[in-house]
Amino acid sequence: MTRTRNILFNITFAVNCLLVFLLFFESRIVLPAWLQVAGRMHPMILHFPIVFIVSYAVYILFFQKRILPAGAAKDIGEWILLLSAFSAAITALMGLFLSGEEGYDPEAVQWHKWSGVGVSLLMTLWYGFRNSLIKTRIATIGATLVSFTAIIFTGHQGAGITHGQNFLLAPILPEKKQQQPLLEDAVVFTHMVHPILQAKCLGCHNNKKAKGELVMETKELLLKGGKTGKLWDSTAGDFGLLMKRIHLPVETKKHMPPQGKPQLTDVEVEILSEWIKNGADFNVRVMDLGPDHALRKIAENVFSTIESDEYDFAAADESKIKSLNNNYRVVYSLAKNSPALGAEFFTASQFNPESLKDLLDVKQQLVSLNLDKMPVKDADLKTIGQFSHLRKLNLSFTNITGATINELAGLKDLKQLSLSGAKLNGEAVKGLSSLKQLSKLFIWNTGLKQDEIKQLENKNLVIETGFRGDTIVLKLTPPVLQNEQQIVINPIPLKLKHYINGVTIRYTLDDTNPDSVQSPIYNDSITLNGNAHLKAIAYKPGWYSSDTIKADFYAARYKPDSLIHLLPPDNAYKDEKANKLIDLVKSDNNFRNGKWVGFRNNSMQALLVFNHPLSISTVSVSSVIDIGSYLMPALSLEVWGGDDPGQLKLLSRISPEQPSKQKPVYAKMYELKFKPASFRYLKIIANPVLKLPKWHPGKGEKGWFFTDEIFVN
Repeated sequence: MTRTRNILFNITFAVNCLLVFLLFFESRIVLPAWLQVAGRMHPMILHFPIVFIVSYAVYILFFQKRILPAGAAKDIGEWILLLSAFSAAITALMGLFLSGEEGYDPEAVQWHKWSGVGVSLLMTLWYGFRNSLIKTRIATIGATLVSFTAIIFTGHQGAGITHGQNFLLAPILPEKKQQQPLLEDAVVFTHMVHPILQAKCLGCHNNKKAKGELVMETKELLLKGGKTGKLWDSTAGDFGLLMKRIHLPVETKKHMPPQGKPQLTDVEVEILSEWIKNGADFNVRVMDLGPDHALRKIAENVFSTIESDEYDFAAADESKIKSLNNNYRVVYSLAKNSPALGAEFFTASQFNPESLKDLLDVKQQLVSLNLDKMPVKDADLKTIGQFSHLRKLNLSFTNITGATINELAGLKDLKQLSLSGAKLNGEAVKGLSSLKQLSKLFIWNTGLKQDEIKQLENKNLVIETGFRGDTIVLKLTPPVLQNEQQIVINPIPLKLKHYINGVTIRYTLDDTNPDSVQSPIYNDSITLNGNAHLKAIAYKPGWYSSDTIKADFYAARYKPDSLIHLLPPDNAYKDEKANKLIDLVKSDNNFRNGKWVGFRNNSMQALLVFNHPLSISTVSVSSVIDIGSYLMPALSLEVWGGDDPGQLKLLSRISPEQPSKQKPVYAKMYELKFKPASFRYLKIIANPVLKLPKWHPGKGEKGWFFTDEIFVN
């Protein structure tokens, strides 16, 4: 037994020497791949030293010499202490190997490395000097407490790196939750999107643990993206990398969040998807969205309004409320089972300051006050200023000038204020700046100057100043394309129109962008008789030019009589009737819609058969490129032709340009031209990419080639 312990101690001592060496010279050391594998075992064994050290502490403090005979107790104690030292050394060594990988905050890891090595050295020295320490119980207890503290501190540091800061104490020291805003104040990113990222993503993508070199803590870092590129693309069919990873099967390695972590709910997925779909605006407010917008509807179920918010003041006496109601004034409850009240006045001729003062009997409960078109004067603001819980105040088209606007300074909860139509002076601007909670202000038609209004601007306040049409330049709507067919079998006229008189439509047919000077002007005599990539735009003096419309036309003079797949397509995207590629029907860019034929393990080898020889000079192959889904341009495309399927000769071969970075989904037509000749058979070969490039998330894997149509001319 003694010999075994000596061997184990010598190994432990040697590992500690290696630890010290690596700690000081790690910047000059390059780890081989097999040591990186060993490093990844660190999370598997880190619990052993914790268990052994805690067990030894319990043994020393409570059980030593109390239950077992002295010899047996010493033997068991030495084994626990040695295993503590040995497991701490191995764990620290593997931790050093793991720390060399990317994605960890250097400062946090540095603390964890030094404390881990410190624990290993401490336990090794304790075992080496155990016989001296055990003579004094104070020294033994002191060493025990130091070791126990050290392992707790080291474990806490590691937990912070893996699970986030303050992971250990979070249950007893919970972070302060951000106060939920009202629906009227909610910002889509701040209050709907960011909480999802914080709960489901930041655990692995923060400054201390940046998996994939992605940090999601700020707007700037979100826009930067990570090692595999930007997180979203509003123009892509799948909205980019973030949504693609979320929609992967949970058991897939690249699914986010990883399997075992809390997953996104359907509502959370919809929030992220809708936010990206609508341009990923970091500043748009919920109330800026249309009433039927998906995010607006979700928000209405999540956030309270001024009317439905929870209030902690007591309800007013029902009889008091009833007594305040008459033919010219109504006081009412804002929501069922809520103590909050609203009040409105009618008939300006019946309004007087005393009728306003009557509401002081419910001043604690009054949350909304509508005085629109009432003859309210500056002196009446002193009464209004006493309604301390007021959230919404309408003073539109009243007689106030703003001279006593400071009387409203006590309305600390005021969110919405309407002063539209009241003739205000410059003093009003100074007084309004004291309303810190104000989030929406209506001041159109008030006489305030633009520079005065500008003094009120801040990021939390929406100011409505009304519509000013004298400075607006309108934007033209795009031209309307009236052609319904994309496939050009015989020459067809190009049909474009615009619904505004005097508009000039300019166009191109070669996929270049049209301009207002050089590009040809459209007229109804333009004819399409071949492949064309239309772009058209509308111009008119005094208007902004329209957005550009795009459309592709595909020439198909000859339709093959049949098609034979010499090698089968992939089972998930097969062509059962062997007609998808020659049916003269062009698909959209969704490769999962059943109209595309996919090849991955086999090349596409399609034999086109014509009942009679035809004079042919061009073959065009339509493809879709979806880089994130591994759909790439073909590595090479070939056309073979002849009158005997066993004796075909090469007519044309091209090597399409391969993308060098992530791009949105796009369609591509590849033309193979050759000297005109008569053929009965054409064989089209498309070879998929054998290995995806190094920059691609699926680097080294096979690519796909997808096609939906082959055109012969």
